[in-house]
Amino acid sequence: MNIRVNLKHAPVETNPSDACLPTCLSLLASQDRHILWGLNVEEWQRRSFSKIGITTDIQDQTHARACIVHKANWVLSSPVTLALRDTPNVALVVGDQAVSVHTSAYTHEIEKAVRTNDIEQLKKLGFHLYTPQELAGDYNESLRKRETPFALNMDTTSRQFIEQKLFDSSYKGITDFVTKFVWPWPAFHVTRLCAHLKISPNSVTTLSLVMVIAAFYFFMHGQWLAGFSAGWFMTFLDTVDGKLARTTMSYSKWGHAYDHGIDLIHPPFWYFAWFAGLSYMDKTPVWLVMCLILILLGYGVDRLIEGLFIVRFKFHIHVWKPIDSFVRFITARRNPNMFIFMVAMSASIIWPQAGYIGFAGVAIWVWACIFFHIIRLAQAMLSNIPIRSWMSA
Repeated sequence: MNIRVNLKHAPVETNPSDACLPTCLSLLASQDRHILWGLNVEEWQRRSFSKIGITTDIQDQTHARACIVHKANWVLSSPVTLALRDTPNVALVVGDQAVSVHTSAYTHEIEKAVRTNDIEQLKKLGFHLYTPQELAGDYNESLRKRETPFALNMDTTSRQFIEQKLFDSSYKGITDFVTKFVWPWPAFHVTRLCAHLKISPNSVTTLSLVMVIAAFYFFMHGQWLAGFSAGWFMTFLDTVDGKLARTTMSYSKWGHAYDHGIDLIHPPFWYFAWFAGLSYMDKTPVWLVMCLILILLGYGVDRLIEGLFIVRFKFHIHVWKPIDSFVRFITARRNPNMFIFMVAMSASIIWPQAGYIGFAGVAIWVWACIFFHIIRLAQAMLSNIPIRSWMSA
């Protein structure tokens, strides 16, 4: 069990009974009927806690045990929920409001203290008081970003604001420039619509797969406008499905594998289709074949470098130093590569050879990024000091 330390409190002491994570939830219902991401807030909360292994209602238990007591009208960011689960004998407070407690032995007295915001009683019962920031910290390793953890009251905060915060919290911090700067606003509204219409994340992923196939067909036949339209729509859906899964608490191992499997497999097929589309229009020069080989080979090498770094240092190469995070915005992945090629194909209206030059430009950019990452991997391997992400400092 990790011991969390903050500036205002002594470290939380643990004992053998604390070593077991809580599996029970006592959810204190809200007086108002709140809706969050298309769900009754109590259902949303149960899903949220069930995703981290807290699946049993305390009312179904006949003896005291480790438990989370939580007010349903308070919405927590995922890092706060995880930290609450992992830190025994703590009470989460915001101002004079008691939000949640993690108790090693549930009693009705504890539940009453939370329900009535009796913070002094919680202190007497042995709980350490923590704010969201003190409990969770500001580095979200899984999404590669820094963010301020939060606990928001649906009785006093607008639903749209809370949903926006949850959406933003579900967004990766370090990604390509299209996903980071172009898609967030429309993706938020489409994700809300999908949640309202009860459209599942896997349905969105399936539609994105259809767009993968459609874009491949159009690219292969040199139908560039249709191909880029289908391709960019696919990348947009690739943003929506993950956010829909996280905000509605409906993500799963199968959904993750389905989504990331498509992401991993389809780019080389698109690169080949770009090559075939150019060949469809005219004779294929030998150097264009060499560019295709370099792009396909580079795709595998890039993934290998990233995998080696993760295996060796247990975090992504893109969050080692600020320069690595910046390069991730423009590195030679699907979206930046498609942007380069699309600009070139647009120029081919007035300069017929621009598409060929654009394809060669993608090949050059792929290997420029690979050489950068090879240097960074070598620097990390040869470093005499511990390697850690700049975001966790």
